[in-house]
Amino acid sequence: MMKTSTRLRRDWVYRAKRKVSSFSTATTGTSTEMRSTKNPFVGKMATPSHLAKWRTGSYSSRTFSAISYMEDDNNNRHSAAKNDRLLVVGSGVAGSATALVAAETYQMPVTLLFAGNIPHDCNSFWAQGGIIYRNFDPSSGDSAESLARDIHRAGAGLCVDAAVRKVSEEGPDRVRELLLNPNGPFADVPFDKKPDGELSLCLEASHAAPRILHYADHTGMIITKHITQAAARHPLITMQPQTLVTDILREDDICIGVATLNRATGQRSFEYASRGTVLASGGLAGIYEHSTNPPGFNALGSSVALATRAGVQTQDLEYVQFHPTSLYMPNEARFLLTEALRGEGAVLRDASGRRFAQDFHPEGELAPRDIVARGVFEESQKSEKGNHNVFLDITHRDAEWLHARFPTIQNHLAQRGLDMAKDQLPVIPAAHYTCGGVSTDMQGRTSLTGLYAAGEAARTGLHGGNRLASTSLLEGLVFGASVADFIGGSEEGQDLSSMIQSRLESSPMVMQSNNRRYDAWSSSLEPNQIENAAHRAVQLLRQVRRIMWDHVGLIRTPSGLATALEALTDIQDEAMELHQLCPTLETAGVRDAACAGRAVAAASASNPESAGAHYVVADSEEYSDDEEEVAAR
Repeated sequence: MMKTSTRLRRDWVYRAKRKVSSFSTATTGTSTEMRSTKNPFVGKMATPSHLAKWRTGSYSSRTFSAISYMEDDNNNRHSAAKNDRLLVVGSGVAGSATALVAAETYQMPVTLLFAGNIPHDCNSFWAQGGIIYRNFDPSSGDSAESLARDIHRAGAGLCVDAAVRKVSEEGPDRVRELLLNPNGPFADVPFDKKPDGELSLCLEASHAAPRILHYADHTGMIITKHITQAAARHPLITMQPQTLVTDILREDDICIGVATLNRATGQRSFEYASRGTVLASGGLAGIYEHSTNPPGFNALGSSVALATRAGVQTQDLEYVQFHPTSLYMPNEARFLLTEALRGEGAVLRDASGRRFAQDFHPEGELAPRDIVARGVFEESQKSEKGNHNVFLDITHRDAEWLHARFPTIQNHLAQRGLDMAKDQLPVIPAAHYTCGGVSTDMQGRTSLTGLYAAGEAARTGLHGGNRLASTSLLEGLVFGASVADFIGGSEEGQDLSSMIQSRLESSPMVMQSNNRRYDAWSSSLEPNQIENAAHRAVQLLRQVRRIMWDHVGLIRTPSGLATALEALTDIQDEAMELHQLCPTLETAGVRDAACAGRAVAAASASNPESAGAHYVVADSEEYSDDEEEVAAR
């Protein structure tokens, strides 16, 4: 067993903030594009010849027996008017914010594509804790500068200062504009209030002041419902549910839209857009065996996979954040126990009841997430097989207050015979958030003209090596709105839209598909073969998740990463074939998961320096109890 003390003390050591060059220059750091040059699927589906094969089903003789073309009823499916729109992939906070600002502020037609049946069927929905606002009480000491310091500290000195300042300074105005708007076209979210009617603000780990807006313990749910309802009722926003985006369409060096698969009908189509395409479909924490994301085919890294296959640059994928406290129940999916519990006084105890968090950091349970998560993980490794030994304890708080403050959690616990006011809760870390992603600048532009990214899908540099609690929803608002502002409100953005429209009008790809739609694929496969393909996809996804947890998890080694890369490459090859044979939700999901997992493993293997959520040790490294320098973190 590796010794805990010195390993975890390393997390205290201050690492000077790196200077990251602006996006307009050569990107520093560790992009997947640079690391994965041998990936045979970079650029797949990126040329007219590949797309022609996709349309006709000619990847192999086994793939499709026929694709039937049918004239569209209105004969103008891909006309200039149809293409004069913004495509937004993902209906969570980032996607909805982008769509609303584009439609309302700039009168831009928007098509919102999402894989679920309803728009709030997204990962933003599951956020429990809250969203950062600002404590305007002078005695609190809160300010944009204070928040910026907290973000930098949590990010292990790796945050991009421009992104940190943008969110810290613009955040409160975006919250007021998009979420506290009782008489406008945006959302009016009923956040919790104090008896005097003022907004209630709570404290969370690594925050210097109470500044978190919340709605009990299901803030993501209430925000997502309100903002997606605002988007759904806007006359310029078209909702397109049950739509899987399978590939980015690019004409040479310009993104002109996406390829899609309708989950309900099996119909495949090309969606073109002259105003640009925005990836806002979340992160990749669902590719891990233990994840706070909903079970099934969720959070499988679709944005990273789409970008990787199209040759678009990604960065900082090694920084996958693990939440320290998910409820551990054998044979169940992990359930998030929000950061706010520790903010309200919950403590971590071992099997003997001893509080152990201050063993690994002076701030104990309120240390940055990466440090607490590794502390919980290493403590859990001391347990005997079958005996869980790490618990979250908030039994010292009043039961009535606890049940009112955390009703969702208490209801979940009650169904399992637990009560947070009486019982210590068994916990385990779980993959929670992707700090890296598709590389963007402060306007959401990627390395491919016409393609943008926002929210968890994007790597802006805001989070550095580890995300500060409750920044994710705010990030989605700020950067989603900024993408819309750039496209609709800047001369450069409008010029880019004109360039894309010109390319659409001359594109052989578009002309070939003009006035046509692609009917549901008809396959020579028998129903049982289709069922077998879906079953195999589930098996492969299970393998991906186990590999990621075992070898690309909280603590990584060079040999483990090499093992993961080899295994994930093999799975990626099989998943590509499987999806070509039978394009469904399941096969598309495992294709994305294997691609994204391989990208994370490659990024991790290419970065030997431990920082934040990326923690790598030598295969044979020994530990001693010698003290190391303790600094700002």
